[in-house]
This record gives sequence, structure tokens and C-alpha cells, in this order.
Amino acid sequence: MNTKILSLAFGCTLAFAGAAAAATQATFYVSPSGSDAAAGTKDAPFKTITQAQKAVRAINGSMTGDIEVILREGTYALPATINFDERDGGKDGHYVRYKAADGEKPLITGGMGITGWTIHDEANNIWKAEGVDGRFRQLYVNNRKAVRACFPNVIAANEKGNGGFDHDFVRLTKVDSSGRAFDVSADYVKNIKNIEDVEIHLMIAWSENILRLEKAQVNGGTAKLIPKDPERTKLFHRAFPMLGTAFMSNPPKQQVFYLENSYDLIDAPGEWYLDEKNQTLYYKPREGESMATAHVVAPRLNTLFSVLGKDTKNKVGYMSFEGLIFAHSNYTRPSEEGFLDLQAANFNVDVLPDPGRGNWEKLNSNKYLLWRPDAAFRVENAHHFLVQGNVFSQIAATGLDFVSGTNDDMIQGNAFFEIGAAGIMLGKFYQDSTTEIHIAYNPSDKDEISTRDTVKNNLVTNVTNEHQGAVGIGAGYPRYVVIEHNEVSYTYYSGISIGFGWTKNQTAMTNNHVNWNEIHHIARLLCDSGPIYTLSNQGTGSEIQHNYIHDNGTSKWADYWNVPIYLDEGSSGFTVKENVFKNSPAGVGQNQAGQNNLQQSNNYYSDDVVNNAGIEKSFRYIRDIKEIPLADFNGAVEQTPYKAQFTLPGIVQLEDYDEGGQSVSFYDKDFVNEGGVYREDGVDIVQVDSADASKGYAIGYTQAGEWLEYSVNVVTASKFVFRASVADGLEGGGIRLFIDGKAVTDTIAVPQTEDWNTYTLMDGETSEIEKGDHVLRVQFTGSYVNLDWIQFALTKEELNTTGIRDYSVNFMPNADRSLKVFNASGRLMGVVNNRAGLSITETLKQAGLAKGIYLVLGAGKTLRVQLK
Repeated sequence: MNTKILSLAFGCTLAFAGAAAAATQATFYVSPSGSDAAAGTKDAPFKTITQAQKAVRAINGSMTGDIEVILREGTYALPATINFDERDGGKDGHYVRYKAADGEKPLITGGMGITGWTIHDEANNIWKAEGVDGRFRQLYVNNRKAVRACFPNVIAANEKGNGGFDHDFVRLTKVDSSGRAFDVSADYVKNIKNIEDVEIHLMIAWSENILRLEKAQVNGGTAKLIPKDPERTKLFHRAFPMLGTAFMSNPPKQQVFYLENSYDLIDAPGEWYLDEKNQTLYYKPREGESMATAHVVAPRLNTLFSVLGKDTKNKVGYMSFEGLIFAHSNYTRPSEEGFLDLQAANFNVDVLPDPGRGNWEKLNSNKYLLWRPDAAFRVENAHHFLVQGNVFSQIAATGLDFVSGTNDDMIQGNAFFEIGAAGIMLGKFYQDSTTEIHIAYNPSDKDEISTRDTVKNNLVTNVTNEHQGAVGIGAGYPRYVVIEHNEVSYTYYSGISIGFGWTKNQTAMTNNHVNWNEIHHIARLLCDSGPIYTLSNQGTGSEIQHNYIHDNGTSKWADYWNVPIYLDEGSSGFTVKENVFKNSPAGVGQNQAGQNNLQQSNNYYSDDVVNNAGIEKSFRYIRDIKEIPLADFNGAVEQTPYKAQFTLPGIVQLEDYDEGGQSVSFYDKDFVNEGGVYREDGVDIVQVDSADASKGYAIGYTQAGEWLEYSVNVVTASKFVFRASVADGLEGGGIRLFIDGKAVTDTIAVPQTEDWNTYTLMDGETSEIEKGDHVLRVQFTGSYVNLDWIQFALTKEELNTTGIRDYSVNFMPNADRSLKVFNASGRLMGVVNNRAGLSITETLKQAGLAKGIYLVLGAGKTLRVQLK
């Protein structure tokens, strides 16, 4: 086998076994100091990765060797997610490689710098930055994570890394299940004025749960904390994990929590609070920090890189990403809907009725719909990928996620630290977010299963910091996966987890190997975990061997015990032997497991395992990577008009929102342009007529809270009347207009139309707008509104009276109207009956619908479904 030499970031050169060294067909260079008008050579590099991506697409249709994109040192501040698809890959074994220049450290950041600090409260040394328009849950000051203001205060944990900390806790007085509330000491909330902004982070057995608070009712020495919906209803319908008095506790003890997110909780250095309503960020500096010179970063992009093949038959292939640094991803779902972790940070989308378990209102349902957190680097439908020698740090949720449809890939030699959820996730944990999670995952399309992927020689440490129920490395239902020679440490729940579903039925899994890993200091908070944890039927040939497991225990805050190697419900097909334990529970624990070959002795010891488990010698340099470079935002994309500044009076075309990117010129809750037309960032743009692009474009697939901004010049100071072209196939849509951050309209209800291809006109009026240059913001207050244009005028007589379009269709006219189905452009495809025992995905497939994304409306709910 030939050996190819790679020079990675941080000046380390290593060898790895792989394909024979190929000739290089072309090399492009990128530098933050370059120009996208340049040739992309070493002496005249491109400025942006997306420009290099376009250059690759121009020549990779026919490949005679590898194509390299060399990233020079510096900060690549992404305005939006970079999306790779099947147009971006290599061919015939030749790779497209995105890699760091030799010895250099390119930083790819989804963050934004926060400047302009002034003193707010001199007596308490609290500073503020105004005009901070965004939502985020992490903050980094001088390359150290700051603390979102909380009670109790955090505890220093420098063993996790410079500036590391653990949360401290207090206990509930009791769970009021009938009132769907939590009783706590009134002392905990007596000084909090904005309780409606506060979250309770509640540890329940093996899961961490974030609930936003609606109010606190104080009665004597007790405060009743009432959470907001939808998380309140979901939690109090859920049977597992077990809410209430800690399971098997003797004497009985209540579960633990901390409160977070209030200005009134800033009482320790390093704490911060974002007042979203007034766009003001507050911070209390640590010793030695000067806010005149402090380097402050907040995240704004959820996903930095996305690789998404069209489907399982059209995957992205032969790509590598080497020596890059990924930092400052965002994840705000807990601020919008709460976050109820069922297990391994897979969170409840819904809790379904479960009549066989009794009263629906009393914590009895064991039927769930779940989904996974966002990832900084996301891969789906891809093969022959290499992700090697990269660094992931200061990440809000998951670091790297190979979601599904991946095969023959290598994740090797990467360092993951200061991560909010899992370092690495791999494979599906359930069919989709509309399929109940206890249904064994075993799809007919085997290309959907993550197969022959290798996770090797990675450092995964100081992770699960935001979502304590996550794991270091988590695999759902893979087959022939190899997880070996990794070092996993400092998690709050399990170290390596493989399997899901709690089932003994046949699943997609077989021949999964978890060998030669070093796992230590895990399960530092939650319970019912293991350094290696498994679930469900793993077929045949699966192994857990030669792992070195040390320095693990059970936290004083845990509801109950932890287990050494843990074969939990349904686990079968494993041979477990020759694992070494030191200062850690030893052996194998089983709970309702199936048939396994257990050859493990509790006191087994081997110098070979102790010395050779974990990261292999050629990759051990990654243990010395403790921090990332400081981001330089001087070259970040600024907010500017897309084509030209709009003039008021006049028409604003909604698809021509300003340049600048996520949280600067727009805010979009996902990274995919669902319409896939006109522009290439994360805003969802659709054709007004899905059959005729000449009729223009509109903003579609909107969600409440999203917004877009436009540079406008107001010719004369006035109140304006306006008319908008809109389509909305549902009730509840709405918009609101702002000028320079100040509302100039109330919320305006959007009329419901037949579907999203049937446009109508909607009128409104603004308050006085001053003459001059301004920024217009269009904010969506309800979901699934399509917005084409807005015309502003001084009088109603000047408003356009044309523009109403009707492109509706009649499909399946004789079907019962149980579920309305709309395609990606908003066209009504027809109605289907959701058949008993079938998921919505299966129902749509049986109705003959083609592959693609659909909106399904029924029973007062709307679901987004992807057919593959």
C-alpha cells in the first residue's frame, strides 16, 4: 500500500495509509487578503472559498488527477453556510481537496465580532455593547468561553482546558405534575425581574432539559416555576426519562437544576446577558480583561459547511477537508422552543398519545418523535470522504455530523474541544422526524445506511458543555462502522454510544467495531451511562475490545448509578473482551439485552492495551492543541445593497435583500435554500410560478422570527401606504416592518390563499419615516408566508392594482381531504389519506410522489417531509 504525506495545520506532518498518490490536475489558492477577481493562483489568490468552489466546478466534470484548493492562513468569516453538493466532488478516485497551506492555520468562523463597549454599572463593573442584533447562546472573550449569567454560579474546571468550568446545581423542592410546574425555593428567584427570559436547565436521569419560563408564582418560601409551551406540554406528557423524585434514590431526593439568562444573575466575573429586545449585550469582565481591547466573538451561523448529495443514488464523492479550523457555530432552538433531550441530545419534536400506558396527562407516553442538533460541519449522502487533521472548537452544538447516506469515509486525526453537544455523530437514529423512534430502523434503501465509515485517531474532549445529555461520539444505526484509537474525555454523559431505538428486532446494524479507544472522565454529571454504551440489535460480528477505560465515576448530582461497558435494551451481537479498567467501574452491565459473547473479566489487565489504546503515535500531536487563533473580522462582509439601493416611494423586490449574510442582512432558521434558485445563501427563494422562471422570484418557506433587510433611500419624509404581493396556504401568517430597528407598523396578518402559488395583494400603512438613507427590515411574525414584493407610495391611488396570480392545480381530485401536500415551490400537489401504521413519508411514497421536499398540512399541523 502506498503512503501519501500530508502537511497539516499546526506545522505537523504525518503519514496515513490511503489511495496511491495521484497527480494534481489543478491547484487553486484562497486567502483572506485575496480577490475574487483574481486568477486563484498562489500569487493572485481568490478571497472566498465560494469563488474557489466555482472554479472547481468549472473543471471537475472530467478529472485526470486531484484538484486542490489551498487555504492560506487567516480568518474566513462566512456570511452564510457554504453548501457543497454532487457538483463539487471528485471522480474516478480523484479527489477534490480543501486543505490548509503547509504549516498555516486557516480559521473558518461563523461568528461576528462585538465591539463598542462602554461602562454600564461602574460599581459592579458591568459593561455593555449596544446595537447587538442577533440571537446567540455562547460568547467568547479573549478566546475563552464566557458564562451565560446563571444561578448558582459556575465552578472552575481548568482540567478541561484554560477557562473551563462546570455548572453548579440546586435541587427542586418538588415536581408539580398536575400543575405542570416546578416548586423551588423562593430565594432562588426573588431578585429576578425578567422571569419570562429565564430558562431552567433541569437534569433528569440521563438527559438535560431546557425549558423557558413563563412566570414564577411566589407563595411564602416557595416559588412555582411555570414553563412555556410547547416544551411544557411535551415534558409533562413524557414517561421517560423519569421526571420527579430521583429513580431508586434512598433517601428520596429531588432532581437538580440551574437557572440561566437574566441581567439580574450577573454577579460573577465572566458572566454575560443579551437583552434581545433592546439589542444590548452586558458583560462583567474577568480579572485582567480590559473591554477597551477585549476580543469578543458571538456565533451567528448554525452550520459552516454543509455537504448534501441530491439523494442516495446521487451522492457527493471523493472530497477531503484537511488541516482546517472550524469555530463559532450557533444553535438557538432552545431559545425558541426549549430543548427536551430524550437521549444523546436527540430532542423531542413531539410526544405522541400512548393509550396503552394510561392517562395522557400524567407522564405516561413512551412514544416520541425526535430530531438531532445542528452541526458546524454536516455531511449527508456522501462517499469516499476524508475529514482529517482539522480542529473544531467553540461550537454551539455538534461538531461534525455524518447524518445519513454516507459510506467508505474516514474521519481521522481531528481535535474536538469546547463543543456544546457531541464531538462526532454518525448515521440515522430514526427514519425521520415523523416516525416513532421505537420502530427499528432498517430501510429498504440500504444506500441510506451509514456504511463502512471509520472514526479513528480523534481527540474528543471537553464536549457536551451546552447539552449535557450528548455524548462524545454518537452513532445511530450504522453498519460496518469502525470506531477505534480515539481518545474521548470530559463528557457529562456517555463517552461512545452506538445504537438507538431500544429494540431486539432486526435493524440496519451489523459488524460494528468499537476497539482500542481510550475513554476517561466521562459521565461527570448524568447517570445511566457508560464509557461505551449500546442499544438494540447489532446483527452479528460487532465488537467491543481492547479499550482502556479509566478515571470514571458517578457525580453527586446524578439521579442514580452509572455502568462500566453498558449493553442496554436490546443490545445483541457483540463480542466483549480484553478491555482494561482503572479507577473506574469494571466489567459489563446488561439491561434487557439480547445474545452477546461476553469474555470480559473485571480485573483484566494488559500493558498492550494501556500503552496502545487511544490515539496512535503519529496523531498524538493533536493532544497539544489547546486553543484556536483569534478571529480577525476586519475583512468580514459588510451590509451593502445587493444590486442597488431601493428608493421610497418605490417597489422593493424581496429577493434582492442586502449582502452581508446571516444575522447581518438576514436571519434564516436553516441553512438550505429550499427553493434552490436565484441566490446561493441560506435564504429560501422560490419562483413565483414554479413552471415559469420569467415571472420572477419570491421569499418562501419562511418561519416566524426570520427577517430580511434592504438599504433604502427615502426621498421625502412621510407616512407611507404600501401594497405587498403575498401567498400563504395556511392561517396565521404575518409580517412587520422596521426602519433602522424601530417598528413602523404593527403586525400585519397575511390573508390565507389557496396555496403558495396563488398570490394576492395586501395593504398597510407605516408611521412617519424620515427622509434619507435607512435600513428597512421585513420580519415574519408567522410561518410559511411567501412574499414577492412590497410597493411603497404616498397615496393609495399610486399603488399597483395588478399582480394577483393564480397558478393552482387540481391533483387527485377524488381523494379524501385528510392531508394537503405542497411541493417545494408551494404548489398544491393534492390530498392523501394517511394510512394507519404507515409513516407520513411512506404514505407520500405510496401516493406516487417523486423525490423531493414537501409541506404536509393536516390536523392543524404542518410538517416538512423529504422523500429520498
